[in-house]
Parts: sequence; structure tokens; C-alpha cells
Amino acid sequence: MQVNLLRNAVLVIAGEQASKMVDFIYDKKNVNEFLIAKKLKLTINQTRNLLYKLADEGIVSFIRKKDKKKGGWYIYFWTLNIGKGLFKLRERIIKDIEKMKGQINIKKTERFYHCANCIIESNEENALLYQYTCPECGEVLQLKEKGKEIEHLEREVAKLEELLKGVEEELGRVTKKEDVVRARKNRA
Repeated sequence: MQVNLLRNAVLVIAGEQASKMVDFIYDKKNVNEFLIAKKLKLTINQTRNLLYKLADEGIVSFIRKKDKKKGGWYIYFWTLNIGKGLFKLRERIIKDIEKMKGQINIKKTERFYHCANCIIESNEENALLYQYTCPECGEVLQLKEKGKEIEHLEREVAKLEELLKGVEEELGRVTKKEDVVRARKNRA
């Protein structure tokens, strides 16, 4: 479950290629960037760009070491931060839910008109401005039936809320695990 959730988070932030990276570095520490590039069949620069995007969001972290064999260049070793990745996904889901609820509220309270030919939708104010005619083709605008659209948005919100519950459960497990590790380090 965690891997799928992390893939979703990474997919939104850095794209399809980066989501494949999750499978490779999940549950591993300090993975060599050259090994990641080879496994994903990308150039080292493409791999670094994806990793830097994820690092900016806090989803991956790195350590760097000098390679004495190759003239003192730095090699980066990357680790996936599961907790941060799940937290970012949780934030994104909450934002999407709020956005959809706002759309539902607008759809319930306002009237919308559409052109059957051009598939253009406008609110009542814009329809009045165009005298209830389509600005593209000149056809008369029709009052839009919004029941199905509201139902669809409500189903999407329900799916996102279910996903949010799963993310919060996984986040709780990860946090609990991190607390145990932290306590063990403090005792040592």
C-alpha cells in the first residue's frame, strides 16, 4: 500500500519516470545515483533532475561523498523519505477535496448555460453579457443540467476521502515506526 501511495505522490510531483524510481529505492538507504540511472535507463542528468525535484519537496534525501578514483567528483547517494512523501500526498489530497467541494458549491448555487455546438459553458453573468447567444457560433445558449455533474464531483470527493483515510493510516504507521527508531537512538 505504501509503495502505491508513494508512487502517486511522486507521479504528481515529478512525473511518470520518477514514479518508477520509487520501486527501486523503496526500503533502501543510500542508493547510488548511477545505479538508479542505469536501472531506469536514463542519463545521469535526467536522473539527477528528477531526484532534485523530489528533494525540493523533501521526498528524498541524499548524502554526498567524494570519489577519489575519478578525480574528486562527488557521488550522491539517495534515500526515500516515506513519511514526507505520504505527508505531501496527504496535503495534495486535502487541497483537491477542498477544490472539488468549492466546485460542487458553485454548481449547486449558480446557473450555467452551454452551447450544444461549441461545448462552451458560461455562468449566468457571462450568458447575459452575450445576450444568451454563443460568442463562437451565435446559437442560443441552453440552461445546463448540473445534476449529473454534481453527482460525479461528489463521487470523486468520496474516492479522495477514502484515499485520504488510507494515507492517514499509513502515515500513522510510519510515524509510529520513526518514533520507535528515534527512541532507540536516544537510549543509545
